Amino acid sequence: MNKASSIIQIENLHAAYGRSEALAGITLKIGKNQRWAIVGPNGAGKSTLIKIMAGLLKPSSGSVLLNGCDIRQYSSRKRAHVISYMPQKPDGLIPYTVYDFVMLGRYSLMGLMGVPSKEDREVVAEAIEICDIHHLENRIMSTLSGGELQRALLAGAVAQSAPVLLLDEPTTFLDPAHERLFFDALCRLDVKRELTTVMITHDINSALYQCSHIAALKDGQLLYGGSTGEFKKGCPELLEQIFGTRFMQFNCSELSAEAYGSWGMKCLQ
Repeated sequence: MNKASSIIQIENLHAAYGRSEALAGITLKIGKNQRWAIVGPNGAGKSTLIKIMAGLLKPSSGSVLLNGCDIRQYSSRKRAHVISYMPQKPDGLIPYTVYDFVMLGRYSLMGLMGVPSKEDREVVAEAIEICDIHHLENRIMSTLSGGELQRALLAGAVAQSAPVLLLDEPTTFLDPAHERLFFDALCRLDVKRELTTVMITHDINSALYQCSHIAALKDGQLLYGGSTGEFKKGCPELLEQIFGTRFMQFNCSELSAEAYGSWGMKCLQ
């Protein structure tokens, strides 16, 4: 992939917490309109990486280039025009209705008076439609179930209309039904817009069948960064190297194959 086709370039990225190195020389290129999964064991550096990409943390050294420009040169307002970030869970209880929360995603694009325009209202309506949360518009965010909350958070990120979407473990607390609804919303979003998505996930099978590319981290190092197709060819040995435990391939039922393809991976304790 050449520089012209890359929307995000991560170059020799290092990060540390005190004397503990969280990232050790990560180099990765992410192309436009790709959907990446970041996988790896706990403490591998996944959240640190995505927060640096979002501009929320500063690296010790190295850089993240967005459209060829170092992310550190972007103001927070300008950064919000190009990157939307969905945290694993919001800080504290959110005292907004779902509609008002999604409208907050437009804040960086509003004029000085902060009054929503017709375009803002149309974009919010589209985000709510994509995430299938019409019936939740007037609910207070803090009253939502886990699955409802994740789709409302996604709608808020979608409303920013940014070309890059960063998701920190968006399906961790979801049951299979709500996880499917979440990925359905992402698929509808892909149809509506040209979007580059990067998500952290612990669900290996979702990564294999919902994402076009995979970045695998272990101990702050990048063990793999490329297409999901090539990653599958290295399974289960590659997964065993990443997670330090055995995996086996299993065949899916016809129903499961609709979501996950004809086979999947299972961790052996």
